Amino acid sequence: MQFLGWIGFILVEAFYVPQLIKTVKTKDVAGFSLTAWGVLWLGMAFYLVYSIIIHDLVFTVGNAVGLAASTFQIILILRYRKGKK
Repeated sequence: MQFLGWIGFILVEAFYVPQLIKTVKTKDVAGFSLTAWGVLWLGMAFYLVYSIIIHDLVFTVGNAVGLAASTFQIILILRYRKGKK
């Protein structure tokens, strides 16, 4: 049944790809909440630690990739938000 976890991992991580591509192309982050992305990042970091502790490969890989994607999105928000000099 682990294949269900891998399918879920692929689908969830695919969520980030179009948004990251659009943000890089348009440099438009007006609709993004830095607070919301920060909370998501923190939650994924804790979940990653937990998945490592319980030795669950699917959740460890999924959370590591998700944390990396969230980190990239936060960097883009900070870089492209209006008023940044």
